[in-house]
Amino acid sequence: MGTYDWKEITDKLNRYLHLMQTPVGMKWIVSEEELSAIPKLRIHQKRFSPCTIVSQAVQFGWTVACKAENIHADYCRGIHGMAPLDEKWYSGEMFQGVWFDDIEMSKAHNRALECVPNQYIALVVSPLTAGRIEPEVCVLYTSSAQAFMLFAAWQRKAYEKLQFTFVGESTCADSWVHTRNTGKPGFAIPSFADRKFGGVGEWEVRVTFTPEDLVRAVDGLEAMFRSGLRYPIGSYSLTTDIIQGLPPHYMNY
Repeated sequence: MGTYDWKEITDKLNRYLHLMQTPVGMKWIVSEEELSAIPKLRIHQKRFSPCTIVSQAVQFGWTVACKAENIHADYCRGIHGMAPLDEKWYSGEMFQGVWFDDIEMSKAHNRALECVPNQYIALVVSPLTAGRIEPEVCVLYTSSAQAFMLFAAWQRKAYEKLQFTFVGESTCADSWVHTRNTGKPGFAIPSFADRKFGGVGEWEVRVTFTPEDLVRAVDGLEAMFRSGLRYPIGSYSLTTDIIQGLPPHYMNY
């Protein structure tokens, strides 16, 4: 588990962003042997969705698994690579009359979801500093200001326009599944289920990176700090002349 120094990375995140929640890592598991090799792993008998175990790792510091049998429906299993996306899955009937008035809209929603390929038996989530898994995806719950700083820091040395999606309910597809499938940073407004079953706060947004890209963002945060772009962002009064808060050369443009 020595590819990254997660203590150093997390220390820097806390230094530059003052995080209020624990950064965690996610790994999809292909076999019982792989699962049993993870130290101090909790496997519950209760029905817990992936968003629930993510928050258990974030809020309790647990290393915890969500197996197919822990999940309440093939809809959620399918998003996370633990069930086939069959005709019933694409029918849209689960959300008709709940999130959508029209069955065609419900079908369209399911077709729009990014899903993990169906080849896994479990998902494991653990605090990055625990060192118990090699994460595929890193998940941070942040304020919108912290999310802005992270994405701007990621762009600092190799600019790329980031584009994010919103699928409605099941924004796990917009965030950690998107990052796992594409390698690109993800961003999501936590969904109804995230808040009801995952205990996510009203103010929180979700940011996801590959480990490599989280390191890239942390390096950017350090560089931004040195140039005076720091968090928390010092707010000017709404009635104060802004000139003193700008770099002088801005006035030339």
